[in-house]
Amino acid sequence: MNEFRLRLQRFAEEGEPGGAAAGGSIVGGATPTPQTTEPEPQEEGTGSTGGTQGGEPQESGTGNGAPETYDFKPIVPDGMEYDEKSAGEYSALAKECGLTQEQASKIAAYGMNLMKGNADAAMQAMQQQRSHWAEEAKTELGADFAPTVAKCGVAMEALDRKIPGLRQAFDETGAGNRIEVIRAMAMLGELIGEDRGHSAGGGTGGDAPIYGNTNFNLY
Repeated sequence: MNEFRLRLQRFAEEGEPGGAAAGGSIVGGATPTPQTTEPEPQEEGTGSTGGTQGGEPQESGTGNGAPETYDFKPIVPDGMEYDEKSAGEYSALAKECGLTQEQASKIAAYGMNLMKGNADAAMQAMQQQRSHWAEEAKTELGADFAPTVAKCGVAMEALDRKIPGLRQAFDETGAGNRIEVIRAMAMLGELIGEDRGHSAGGGTGGDAPIYGNTNFNLY
């Protein structure tokens, strides 16, 4: 049903194989120092049952069983946000159909649980895809995984100062687990590391390019 908006919990609450932090990605969590250990997998949290707070609806003598006002707050599942506007629109429709509080609540609960189930399934599928990308990258890189991620860390350290939110974008989308992105960031990190102007104290400061002394025609 469209009467209530689902408040999706951050996908980032679950760990990624090879990631540096819960909800992160290989590139997003990369640091210039090679990582020799992997984080422990985190168990998925389970939500509690729906809330139970909310006032009692006021019955009225409408003659068709519909109360004067409906109250749907007690049936909102955990993880969903109560939307006053949508609840009001649904209440008007329920009143027009002459639904009792019990009848309207049953229909609303079914719709919200269906919506939540679909959203949970979609999140699980996305999480599995992210994990699959990470495992593929680790398998393909093999013994080069740690040093490659360290090169990604060099690139991330430099780019994150110039492009705020880039690390978060890698983590939230899972793109930081794709082997293509990892290789590209590792290549960039290698170029930056070879750039003579990127050494400690060798920068020009201000808005100077992070790899301004690199001759890209050589690559």
